[in-house]
Amino acid sequence: MPGSRLAGGVLVTGGFVLLWAGRPWQAALGLEAMAAAFWLWARASANPREQLARWAWLRRPATALWLAVALHAASPLLQHSPYAPRDGVFALLRWGEAIAVVWAGLELLAALPLARPFADVPGPLQAVGPWLPALLPAAGFAVLWRHAPHWLGVAEVREAAVVLLVLTAWLGVLRALGRRQWLSGLRWLFITDSAMAALLVALDVVPAASALLLWVGACGGRAYLIAGEVRGMGPRRGPLLSRLWRAAMTTASAALAWPVLLALGFAPGGAARPAYVALLAVPVALAAAITTRRHVEAPERRALMRPRARLSLGHGMAVLTLALGPAALLLAWWGGFEASWPAAAIAALPAALGAAAAMPGRALPLGDSARAAARGLFHAVVARERWLVGAVLRLARALAAPLWDLHTGDPQEYLLFLVGVAVFALLVPLFQ
Repeated sequence: MPGSRLAGGVLVTGGFVLLWAGRPWQAALGLEAMAAAFWLWARASANPREQLARWAWLRRPATALWLAVALHAASPLLQHSPYAPRDGVFALLRWGEAIAVVWAGLELLAALPLARPFADVPGPLQAVGPWLPALLPAAGFAVLWRHAPHWLGVAEVREAAVVLLVLTAWLGVLRALGRRQWLSGLRWLFITDSAMAALLVALDVVPAASALLLWVGACGGRAYLIAGEVRGMGPRRGPLLSRLWRAAMTTASAALAWPVLLALGFAPGGAARPAYVALLAVPVALAAAITTRRHVEAPERRALMRPRARLSLGHGMAVLTLALGPAALLLAWWGGFEASWPAAAIAALPAALGAAAAMPGRALPLGDSARAAARGLFHAVVARERWLVGAVLRLARALAAPLWDLHTGDPQEYLLFLVGVAVFALLVPLFQ
């Protein structure tokens, strides 16, 4: 289809801008635009039927956000303030809205079983670029960060999101370790860093601006590396640039993980969760080790090297990535975030030890056996998740089977259903 690449690019750009707007309906419209862009690119690919089936799930996050918009519009008093009613029908509305927003964000972050494998594929149209799946975790973080007031107030939904994000951080780093190509590993490390940033939002320990800057430093650097790998491995050309990017990405990821580990392990008021710290310390150390070990200088294949400037855009982006993490932590400290000295040192240990153990020349076992073990563990967890989802769906179909007998196939039943929904919408304000 001529013009599909340009039209999809316009839709993705507009949809991504709408995701950062303040209202849920704008985010839902943005997700619809991104789903439409992937549909156009899938139709323009060499195998449109396969690509359309692969990316059809992008409509589910948009549908979930539309549901959140409808639930929020059903009650004008549902404004997420401390004085809003929290019982009766209002509790059901709050629960439904929180679950819908979290569902949309987690599915885009590959934190739900049905959407895990999308980072293994480059995208619906190779001509656009294999970094396209990195857009989806960024969209998931945008949904969770921008609309945090709509789901952080429901403690049970927030705790479930924390559990799923911890598991996603584990699976992302395992898949990055199991992939042989550095580009594929980068896409999964992008998901791991996005899950850590979403954990920072869920824990609500730093100001929103600091969480955003930490995510931009870690995931923005990963996105630049992905684009650079596609365009001739630019960030790995030359010893200075390669070392600079290695230090920048290790620092950015460590700065993102540090407040998460600090909040989970040393939260005041008895809210500490040491089990989560033990679970997260390993993927944080592995992510630092993978970045340090695999981001090596790319070999030069030209017999005659081209003259290059000493300072380039890659050097500037690496310095900016290196500075964003510490700057965000300084902003968090200025906003009231504090940490005691022993706790701060312990929270920084996993990333530091992982990076130190994987320095060139160290005998860290990240070879074929480690990759095979990581692949096996990842596939085992994903298979268990799919079996559990299938069992739940089969149980739901069995329980709902008697309801299908009530449907006679008459088109007027749909109109009666719409009338019932309209009557319900009129009766809801009477319960306020």
